[in-house]
Amino acid sequence: MKLRTRFRAFRPGAIFLLCLGIILSTSTALFAQDLAITGKVTGTGGIPLPGVNIQITGTSKGASTNADGQFKLSAPAGSTLKISFIGYLSKEVKVVNALPMHITLEEDVQKLNDVVVVGYGTQKKATLTGAITTVSMTEKEGRPITNASNALQGVPGIFTNLSNSQPGVDRSTIRIRGVGTLSNNDPLVLVDGIEYSMDELNPNDIETITVLKDAAASIYGSRAANGVILVTTKKGKGASKINYSYYRGVQKATYLPDIITDPIAYMMLKNQANLNEGTAKVDYTDAQITEYEKGMLTDPITYPANNWYKIALKNGIIQKHDLSVSGSTDKYQYRLSLGYLDRDGILFGPGNHEKKYSVGLNSSMQVTKKLRAGLTLDGYYRNYTQPFYSSTWEYLARALPILTDTLADGRYGNSWLRTAGRNNWEHPRMLSYNGLQTKVVQRFLATIFAEYKLPFDINYNIKFGVDKYDGQLTQFTPRMQTFDPKTNAATNWNNPNTAPRSYKTDYNDMNIHFYNTLDWKKTFASKHNLSAMVGASYDNFDKDQFDASMYGYLDATLDALNAGVYWNATSGNTTRDVLESYFGRVNYDYDGKYLFEAAFRYDGSSRFAKGNRWGLFPSASAGWRIDKESFFQSKLIDVLKLRASAGQMGSQAVPLYNFLPSVYLGEDYSFGGTLSSGGAAKDAVDPNIKWEVTTTYNAGVDINLFKSRLAVTVDAYKKRTDGILRQVNIPSQVGNLNGPKRNVGIVDNTGIELVVQYKNNIGNLDYGVYGNVAYNKNMVVDLKGEKIISGNTITIEGHPIDAYYVLLSDGIFQSNEEVAKSATQSGRTKAGYIKYKDINGDGIINDDDRVILNSSSSAPKYTFGFGFNLGYKGITLSASFQGIAGIKAYPVGNLALPFVNGANATKEWLTDAWTPEKTNARLPIVTTATNGVDNFRGSDFWLRNNSYVRMRNLQLGYSLPDRWLSKVKISKVNVFVNGENLLTFSRYKDFDPEAVLDQSNLYRYPMLKTFNGGLNVTF
Repeated sequence: MKLRTRFRAFRPGAIFLLCLGIILSTSTALFAQDLAITGKVTGTGGIPLPGVNIQITGTSKGASTNADGQFKLSAPAGSTLKISFIGYLSKEVKVVNALPMHITLEEDVQKLNDVVVVGYGTQKKATLTGAITTVSMTEKEGRPITNASNALQGVPGIFTNLSNSQPGVDRSTIRIRGVGTLSNNDPLVLVDGIEYSMDELNPNDIETITVLKDAAASIYGSRAANGVILVTTKKGKGASKINYSYYRGVQKATYLPDIITDPIAYMMLKNQANLNEGTAKVDYTDAQITEYEKGMLTDPITYPANNWYKIALKNGIIQKHDLSVSGSTDKYQYRLSLGYLDRDGILFGPGNHEKKYSVGLNSSMQVTKKLRAGLTLDGYYRNYTQPFYSSTWEYLARALPILTDTLADGRYGNSWLRTAGRNNWEHPRMLSYNGLQTKVVQRFLATIFAEYKLPFDINYNIKFGVDKYDGQLTQFTPRMQTFDPKTNAATNWNNPNTAPRSYKTDYNDMNIHFYNTLDWKKTFASKHNLSAMVGASYDNFDKDQFDASMYGYLDATLDALNAGVYWNATSGNTTRDVLESYFGRVNYDYDGKYLFEAAFRYDGSSRFAKGNRWGLFPSASAGWRIDKESFFQSKLIDVLKLRASAGQMGSQAVPLYNFLPSVYLGEDYSFGGTLSSGGAAKDAVDPNIKWEVTTTYNAGVDINLFKSRLAVTVDAYKKRTDGILRQVNIPSQVGNLNGPKRNVGIVDNTGIELVVQYKNNIGNLDYGVYGNVAYNKNMVVDLKGEKIISGNTITIEGHPIDAYYVLLSDGIFQSNEEVAKSATQSGRTKAGYIKYKDINGDGIINDDDRVILNSSSSAPKYTFGFGFNLGYKGITLSASFQGIAGIKAYPVGNLALPFVNGANATKEWLTDAWTPEKTNARLPIVTTATNGVDNFRGSDFWLRNNSYVRMRNLQLGYSLPDRWLSKVKISKVNVFVNGENLLTFSRYKDFDPEAVLDQSNLYRYPMLKTFNGGLNVTF
């Protein structure tokens, strides 16, 4: 089935050109006679302000004040002057006559009167005492952000990693201030106060994303141990308006493995690898190689030279439309939005296509003087596809240049050459075009809320939300065959007895959320500001899943379950999870100078047994605005605030009913030599498990300098997670049971964050630069002496979680004499092999010689981001960069290592491998990774520096002048072009450094480089 883009009749580009023609044709109207205007701009106390920008609204004409704050320019009578200056509130003045103007600007101390979203409310920036970061999605407009989690890349103190760019599942992993536990490290996400996935929202419907990184998250108690993300959706503001935005772009892979595509070079190198292993028989005879070389000249079907990455990959297409209607008065506000996203991925075939349809509604009304009520709705209908065999990228990595694509009649080929490890050829085209998985999701979050003003300045707030998720996964695979291009002999790829076959999974989830709060604020003696909030919440999560599969289909024409002949399997499960909570907060500040906050959360969870269900999570924070003290006099520093906080948060990261023993059906028993079906307990349980608790401490300082042009924030923190919920192994003699989940373990994260921002203007040129860097040290403090070893990593006391646990390499053996004098590695070790260090000195290289490296495979030590913004007379240019450092990757498997189980190798093995003539080579002697095990033991030789710096976005935009748009009643038109992931700087070149992070192979959808352009129109 080939997916085709719908709505072809809708051509936004043509509409835009038509609108632009209308605009240009109406822009020749006569202007009013200009007046010679002079004036002076001063700040508080009458101090002249130099460099103030004065612009005639709707035009590109303007001027700047001189050293004495004076300016002059020509402006039409009746026009409006906009006066703006960094660190001051902008002002608009109407031109009435030519009399001199005296304009006074009020200071805007880094918008300290702005409010920030916090738990169950908002707070002024000026009185904020927690470590909070806010991302404005307005700054992301025009970027091809398909999921909101991808917008957090480069945010201070947050590690955001996108390792899979496949349409439909391209969602980032988010870690806030390190990895604190051995189970789920995902933060809690709330949308307008209700738990919901931010990636199920249309990014264009989001106004801000706020990250609570310290004790500010304690108000959410039980699920806040990994930090909290608060998403606020857009609301209607001001006069009614219609907004339409559109972009279209092209996507391609950032990095691809540099594979060997010359069949002769491949076969000769593979043979050399066989010989280097001491194998008597090579894969390809001299006669076969000679025949192949001659055949390539006349018969490319039987003797292909295929680059399968070039065959399988194409340019992907992405396009997005958004339409919204919004407005507000003192009686009501509303915003209704519709969105559409269409993505065709970079892999051939129908198995990487995505479509999303979104709707958003945010409305409220002042019903009476005391009652305000509202309704919100956020919904998605989306579907995406992938090949039935989800290991397509592994198969692509295993494809060889000698594999025939298609025969002359269109049938899928294999190869006439016998190749070890390839008894059944994985054919990328066949597996991409035949068999499909389709996931269809409908998810809606509907909330109703009300605010009622009670006596004594008390406000009562109530919110009820319903999150309904319906999903259906349909999978079908037909019978598949490949054919020998010489003999036409058929080989079955899948078993004819079970293919064609069909699977279907139905997801039916209903989550109910309810909370209500009482808020009170009061000012005493004009300087004592006191506020309090108490509340309660209830969260219920119901999940229902049903699976069924059939086989015995005639062909691929009908794929419904009832079209199959033979039943294969059915299964299903239903679960319920409940959380009940009580919480409160008190805030006090004296004249905005001395700041204090205390909060608590009391949670009860059904995930624990009675007696352990409830947990108390308190927090406190304080701040001191030193700049408000009478003794503090500085012309350099505008704001100086010290902050400190401490608090506890919890985690209930255990599976449901884990405190209860479970009996599994389908466990057969032997009675008198006859097998009978039965059930058995397979897991040991601990009924005394309880909350995992994280205690966090934070100290910070906020400084604004030079009329708030420069803003600096520094935070230092320590986060300790105690009573970690994890599986603890028990001896197999105890019923051969899986170990129970227990509260065992302590992990620390200690770090520092620095954020710097500078904004200024030179005449009509506005510019800003910003940057942030964060350092995090992760360490396991206590595991009760247990070692958790997984492949090449270990989790052990005194080291980071998932630290590398490998042999230390000591160069490459240069002679067999050197091998004989060294510790024994294996009976096949010879010159050209990697030499390992004998750490324990017993003369044998084995696992006892492994050492622990102070480098985690899970999270980097350093994260950073930086960028700049330029604006000049409607033209804007911005760039953002993001990076990580202090982390290594250990890629294994096909193409990461040569000739794994019949796979290919990269070109570096042709040029950089050790030979007796090239003893200073970078790589060891070439062997297959399957049989030449000695070269590919877990060692630091194969560790790769995974640090990188990436240009996340480069955008150039232009806003059409107001004097053009006003004639056709259009408020704003902005056109833009974007580049995403254009540049990446990294020492790791085999694959994308972001994609391999915390992964052990290269079998995933590549990261994407995107070029897109579009427009944003407001009526």
